[in-house]
Amino acid sequence: MSDQAPKVPEEMFREVKYYAVGDIDPQVIQLLKAGKAKEVSYNALASHIISEDGDNPEVGEAREVFDLPVVKPSWVILSVQCGALLPDASVRAQGV
Repeated sequence: MSDQAPKVPEEMFREVKYYAVGDIDPQVIQLLKAGKAKEVSYNALASHIISEDGDNPEVGEAREVFDLPVVKPSWVILSVQCGALLPDASVRAQGV
């Protein structure tokens, strides 16, 4: 990501309760927080799992047990650039 973060529409992520798996760029977390997303400490409480690693066991559990959308950090960045939440399926994290 560039040094200058894009401006996040106020409350853009207000309906998003995210659980981050693995190393996520701190700027992505800042974008989520600026858009009023809430970080949760347990994946079952999340509306979205954010991860680059589709093979991580936590990601598999979120998909298989809780049927949660797993998106890449780029979903956050692209949503901000578009000024609207993109469909989850457009940037789902897949096993590599």
